[in-house]
Amino acid sequence: MNKAGPCIMLVDDEPDLLEVCAEALSGLASRVVTARDGLEAAALLEQESFDLIVSDMRMPGAGGMDLIKSASRIAPGTDVIVLTGYGTIDNAVECVRLGAVNYLLKPFRVEDLRAAVLKALKERSLRTQQDAVSDLSRMLDLSSAMSSRKDTRALIKEFLSQVRSAFAPDGIAFFYKEGSNGSAAAKCGNHVLIGPYFREYPGVRTWFESLAGSLAARGRPMLLEEPLLREAFGQNVKGGSIPVSAIGVCVSGPDGSPGAVVALRSDSGQPYSFSDLQLLTLFAAHASLCFESQRACTRLKTVNDEIVFSLVHAVEAKDTYTRGHSERVSRYAAKLATHLGLTQAEIDLVRTAGVLHDVGKIGVPDSILNKPGALEPEELPIMRQHPAIARTILSKVESLTRVLPIVYHHHERFDGSGYPEGLKGGDIPFLARLVSVVDGFEAMTSDRAYHNARSVDAARAILQKGSGSQWDPEVIQAWFTLLDGNGLARA
Repeated sequence: MNKAGPCIMLVDDEPDLLEVCAEALSGLASRVVTARDGLEAAALLEQESFDLIVSDMRMPGAGGMDLIKSASRIAPGTDVIVLTGYGTIDNAVECVRLGAVNYLLKPFRVEDLRAAVLKALKERSLRTQQDAVSDLSRMLDLSSAMSSRKDTRALIKEFLSQVRSAFAPDGIAFFYKEGSNGSAAAKCGNHVLIGPYFREYPGVRTWFESLAGSLAARGRPMLLEEPLLREAFGQNVKGGSIPVSAIGVCVSGPDGSPGAVVALRSDSGQPYSFSDLQLLTLFAAHASLCFESQRACTRLKTVNDEIVFSLVHAVEAKDTYTRGHSERVSRYAAKLATHLGLTQAEIDLVRTAGVLHDVGKIGVPDSILNKPGALEPEELPIMRQHPAIARTILSKVESLTRVLPIVYHHHERFDGSGYPEGLKGGDIPFLARLVSVVDGFEAMTSDRAYHNARSVDAARAILQKGSGSQWDPEVIQAWFTLLDGNGLARA
């Protein structure tokens, strides 16, 4: 409904009746426009929007039924009330079936006309409110669905799935570019195509790809109606239905370059309207934000990874014997977590924790860190501070919050005699118990300041001896199974 109030069109070939009706409805609308037949009314619909049309059934040229068909094509959101005599009541019922909201029998009283118009406008207002709620619901559904997708491919798939659900198209095309410098070229190189029109007819695909390039360059949404589509499809599709309408809008691609999404509908369905175009524009804008958010998360993760590896390299610069130790612990931990059937999130956690587990040693004096022999009693507490130091350092990076318990507790012992808190058995975080086993194995099979590298068999024997005291027996057995299965050593 127009913001300033409803706009009504009266259509009748009787000038006197038009004048009376216009006077009667002037107080119900912000504007009342008159037309003498269906052809003139259709021409007016092409030029401006109306909330309601009140049309006579029988008129020279195009009558009420013709007007309903024209309105469904030109302005499908416009309501129609048909005026008819008793002799054409069957046709009036047919008009309602085609989309008219009501019909009024001639002769009628002015009060009856006003009542019918008021009823139609109230119903339209309610429907508009429901449509707004429905659109909001669709946007919330889109937001919820896309926010749960973490990688680019899943985001694209979810976006197109939501477009299909909301717009019931017979074909969808998403064109975008990769590696763009930000300028919009004539065409968008990458694409996802859904529906036979795009898959089976290269000429159609090329035509829409060129259109997508234009949409992306100008950033202007477009409603394509039947005449233009017939021109595009006429030489490319032999037989079968030709789409009657299509809507296309600009959307930022996965890498931020300009792209476009197009939905088309065949003549078996209701043509797309400007309200559909508006909703698709909102969908595209939200999808663009989701793609940008995903890119921002990727950039942030890259920065965090760079910070993390800088810290690890700083530690290894202090202790040449542990160079490469953290990367190997990370790799072993990920392999063991995969072998145990843990979730991808848990695998990623132990992979990161493995890299970071000794980062706290950056706060341990070199004289203690690189001491070739056993540590003195007064030196042990200093060395044992490194899990707490690591927790302090890593707590400054919000994205590493879930890694902290693993790093902090990886020196706890299964019997409760470990540090920093002396946790026992199941009180120790499981992923910390997992890292503890592969950390011990890697340390034993590597050269250190205080011992030469042991053989895999010797390391297994030490792990077996410490099973149930220093290490979790179940994790030990899983690690042995993994070693037996693929001969994993210091890969």
